[in-house]
Amino acid sequence: MENNIPIRCLGIAVVLLQKSDTGYKVLLLKRDSEVLDEAWCYIGGRIEQGEKAWEAALREIREETGLEGVVLYTSNKFDQFYLPAENYIYLAPVFVGFVDQEHEVILNGSHLKKQ
Repeated sequence: MENNIPIRCLGIAVVLLQKSDTGYKVLLLKRDSEVLDEAWCYIGGRIEQGEKAWEAALREIREETGLEGVVLYTSNKFDQFYLPAENYIYLAPVFVGFVDQEHEVILNGSHLKKQ
């Protein structure tokens, strides 16, 4: 009998950076959803059927922020956590994206707007 815990790579994560006069800004979004409600998070989402992870990252950036033309890089990091109810380890590659200063973020409905 094996006691292996399965690993599932179902999604991606993206950290977006924007150059400023004093260095770089990191984009964090406040979730407005059932999962992680009101938590500050980076961009993340599911990889759709037939999609490569980097394609999912660019799509999620566009869907969650309205940003296009993001320069995207892979990192050597993974978002990972254990889901005890399903008994598997969730693993997602983390990408780093760079955004020009003049681009404006337009949030979709899964995030709270700044009050």
